[in-house]
Amino acid sequence: MAIEINRILKLFADLQHGYCWIGTNFKEVLHGVDASLAADVVLPDANNIWKLTAHIIYWRTTVVNRLTGSDNPPPFKDFVLPNELTEATWKRTLQDFEAAYHALRAAIHNIKDEQLDKPSPKEGQTFYQLIMGCLQHDAYHLGQMVLLKKGGK
Repeated sequence: MAIEINRILKLFADLQHGYCWIGTNFKEVLHGVDASLAADVVLPDANNIWKLTAHIIYWRTTVVNRLTGSDNPPPFKDFVLPNELTEATWKRTLQDFEAAYHALRAAIHNIKDEQLDKPSPKEGQTFYQLIMGCLQHDAYHLGQMVLLKKGGK
């Protein structure tokens, strides 16, 4: 029985679009964000919502790779924006964000509770540390998105 994996999957589902104890989730925060707001730079040399969304896609993909036995990086760069910052490319980024979430869920779902304490392909890291680190990483950047949305146009 996958008791711990199911708990972890629930935490990710809540952070993505459910009832999250931190008071918001990605679906709520990204709702109403258009390409202009997503690309808005509130502070000099700071990330924007779009870059953070791309960054989360990158790291969720990295975690999926590790959960499936590879320590290879994704085939795209981190924090990279598309060449054109349009509504169409923003919608594509949001679709990629949702797809990365579903890929992550599927990869976590395939892990057995007994594997959580086993080493991941990343040296010095268990599968549990990898998965929970991803959850913490996502929550951290969700908080940044909240602040950027409030401070944006």
